Amino acid sequence: MTLRHVIVDIQDALRALEETDKKGNIADFRKQKQEGTRMMLKGAIQRLLQETRDTEAHSIAQRLAVAEPTEMKKYLDKLADMAAEEPETKKATYKIPRLPSEIKDDVSADLHEIQACMNSGCYRSAVILCGRVMETALHRKYYDATGQDLLEKAPGTGLGNLIAKLSEKGVKLDPGLPNQIHLINQVRVFSVHTKKEPFRPSKTQAEAIMLYTMDILDKLFR
Repeated sequence: MTLRHVIVDIQDALRALEETDKKGNIADFRKQKQEGTRMMLKGAIQRLLQETRDTEAHSIAQRLAVAEPTEMKKYLDKLADMAAEEPETKKATYKIPRLPSEIKDDVSADLHEIQACMNSGCYRSAVILCGRVMETALHRKYYDATGQDLLEKAPGTGLGNLIAKLSEKGVKLDPGLPNQIHLINQVRVFSVHTKKEPFRPSKTQAEAIMLYTMDILDKLFR
């Protein structure tokens, strides 16, 4: 979801809230409708804060988040001007590298889903799926080297242990790949597990993890 789309959602919620306040409906029904509209507005504002993270627009979004509905329009106008100056973001596209036939369909499906997550701004989901792709790829690499299927014998083997087991079997990975895999795993773990401070990867972080994932796949199976 782009900044423009979020702004439209907030504008629609504000209009709906204003119309509900003006209508002389039965009191209880009007109260329920107002509450639903306020929840829609709150959700749209949260998406705005997320969308503008690490941008100049974030400070304006923060002011809008604490403003009264009657004051929000001036901040929306500023954000709309900023959005109009930005070129439309091209949807992320990635070339799927060569993959073993046994995992090609599974990994390709995950990569297409990651691409959809990136284009929708669902960066945490994209990062989590990158971890899944790494597990699939490393399990296959281990099977190719040993003929043993760890998914059957040790299905809970994590990425760190998979790297160690590959090393034990004499499988040499390109320099730097273990560090890239560990980074993907670390960000994935922070994204999956509940923490005192919730972790939400930024667009830039998610793009970096995605590019690392594609690079690792290319080098593992070229």
